[in-house]
Amino acid sequence: MIIRSTPGLATDFAISRLNQQSGQLQQLQQQLSTGSRLNRPSDDPLAVRRSLLQQDRISRLDAAISAVQGTRSRLNQAHVQLRDAQQIFVRAREIALSARQATDESERRIFADEVQGLIDQLFSIANASDESGYLFSGKETGTQPFALSESGKDVVYSGSSESVQLLLAGEADRATLAPGDQIFLASDRQETLIIGDTGIQSGSGVDTASGTLRLEVAHTSTSYSTGGVAPGTSSAGGDTVVGALGTNTLQINDTSGTGASGTISLNGGAEFTFTSADTDLQVIGPSGEVVYVDTTSITPGFSGTVDILASGTVSVDGGTTTTAIDFSTNQQIVDPATGDVIYLDTSTVRRTGTDDIEFVGTANAFTALIELRDELRNGDSRSAAEYQDALGRRLGEIERVQSQLLDELGIQSVAIENLDRLIERSEDLRLEQQAAYAETADADFAAATLNLQQLLNLQQFTMAAVSRLTQPSLLQFLN
Repeated sequence: MIIRSTPGLATDFAISRLNQQSGQLQQLQQQLSTGSRLNRPSDDPLAVRRSLLQQDRISRLDAAISAVQGTRSRLNQAHVQLRDAQQIFVRAREIALSARQATDESERRIFADEVQGLIDQLFSIANASDESGYLFSGKETGTQPFALSESGKDVVYSGSSESVQLLLAGEADRATLAPGDQIFLASDRQETLIIGDTGIQSGSGVDTASGTLRLEVAHTSTSYSTGGVAPGTSSAGGDTVVGALGTNTLQINDTSGTGASGTISLNGGAEFTFTSADTDLQVIGPSGEVVYVDTTSITPGFSGTVDILASGTVSVDGGTTTTAIDFSTNQQIVDPATGDVIYLDTSTVRRTGTDDIEFVGTANAFTALIELRDELRNGDSRSAAEYQDALGRRLGEIERVQSQLLDELGIQSVAIENLDRLIERSEDLRLEQQAAYAETADADFAAATLNLQQLLNLQQFTMAAVSRLTQPSLLQFLN
């Protein structure tokens, strides 16, 4: 089939080319006005898909950078607060050292008041917050973490015990901020120390109590192994000896040979004269221990040692709750107020009295300061040597807490440095993705301008050609 090229066909072809050129011109003009060469999916389907993936990566990196920056800001605020807390213990240490030289009660009272100010400041730091919530509540950022207990001697923690985590897609979870109980309530339990004259020692079990407790040892009954001696009428309430059979002893010498009279001594102490008429004779031992004896039935002619069994009780709540002493090497005592367990070696108990139990290394940041304050307030109730020893122990606790805070500051410094590196790496990746996206989606202004000029020239040429085709010739005019 032969196709004839007529003027109409040429005109239709020229108009089609003009329409095509107009579309290309419009596309180039839009690229130049928007700066993007991908204004609709049809512009370049493969490039549009690639640009969407690149935009998604950029959005993810922006979210990650924002999350890391928020965490870094929060961690930095916590770091500042911990530096202030560490300085509190620097000052507390200075006070403890100065107080060891203080002999005047009013001076110690001034030191105690300053320590109370440090305690208040520490509570303010531990309960610090930012726009995201409390800094040291772990994951429970809406809950105030620390409050003073009803007794005023300890602290209640209400936050969570889980570290704050930084969760980023494609990254390992990072622990960024330790919970407050790990920072301010940390302890390092050591051997329990019992200070006093009762003879009780620490048992072999692992105590769960912390801080300090008062241990009260009371007498309940006394019995004697031989010699005819019996408890006096004041024995139950007046005897101050406590111990297993043979821990305390009497030495009886019947000088009359009939039990009518003689001498009696307690634990090798001074001799006291007795007669068969004494029903409540007080006998005092070398350390001030006391027994009341009934010598009306002394065995005639008895001269020798009499072993004493003196039963008693112990209490850690001021006598409200008592536990009978079983004279074992590892007797378990439960604090009724807290449920904490204390192990005592009661096989060595010798007398009644009040001992101080110190659970060394268990004082937390708050109780270390509280115990220092109380020691300064009650220093006049101790002897000079006891006061110096007690302050020395308080100083040791303060230095331990100070060291723990320094360790935590070091950990936080490393965490902040790691977050800075993560931010820097994420920003570098974002720049790379932005460059790739720009290469994919952004218009090439130089090329677009050149193509636009070429299309304009081509369009002018096409229009000129169409105008020539549409002009009538002389032959057409004559016909």
